[in-house]
Parts: sequence; C-alpha cells; structure tokens
Amino acid sequence: MPRLAQVSRINVLTAIRDHDLHGAAAFVEPLGFDGPVDEVLIERGRRYDARALLAYAHGKATGDYLTPEQLTVSSLKVLTDLGFTVATRAELERPKPAPAVRANAAARPKAVRVARPEPVVRLCPTCFTQLSVTGTCDYCE
Repeated sequence: MPRLAQVSRINVLTAIRDHDLHGAAAFVEPLGFDGPVDEVLIERGRRYDARALLAYAHGKATGDYLTPEQLTVSSLKVLTDLGFTVATRAELERPKPAPAVRANAAARPKAVRVARPEPVVRLCPTCFTQLSVTGTCDYCE
C-alpha cells in the first residue's frame, strides 16, 4: 500500500536530480516505467515522467519503490500539493489561444500625460515658513 503522504518536496527534488544525473532511460528502466508518458512534471522548463518521479520519491521517503501498477492518475495530486506543475501531453501540445486585440485599440494612439512642473515655494531664510504673495514674512517683520 503506497504511503504517499510521506513523500516530501525534497524527495521529489532528489528524484529530479538523480534523473538528471543518470539520464531518462537509466532512471525509469529499473522502476519498470518504459512506455510512453502521459503525465509530465514540469520543473525549471524541463519535462519529466511524473509517475516515475513519484515512484522514486516514494522509495526515497519510505524505502519502498512503487511499480507502475501501484500509481494512478489521482495519486499524482501529491505532486501538485507539493507545489509542482503536472500536465498531460495533450494539454501541453494544445495551441494556446492568441490574446484578443481590439481593432479600434490598435488604430487609436495612446494618450500621453504631461507632467506639470512643481510650484516653487519660497521660504523665509530666518524662520523657514512659506512667504506670502508679497514676498515678506508675516512673523519676522
């Protein structure tokens, strides 16, 4: 019986490191994962076999490496709960829709805001209060 709750983020990152060190074929063959991959874990722009990584991480956490038959699609929720991105190949190959652009917005130039200069505030050199319109200090004179 898999104990997926014991798998931590560190175990999955260790699996990714070992996958990168040994290569994909050498990593998945001993675990029994040799067919095409449907679920992909995406980490730092690279794609990994999500089931094989989870089986290996489970082995690192509990000492019991899982077989392909012991893992289901719902068991991959552990990876998303740990903060990893898991997607199917169909989701990754689907083209993303282009952002909608309004035809009117492209023809219209954007408004430019002109910054007003800050007003010059004249201060009394003795008491540093703002001078009146006449230019004399009301407190010092």
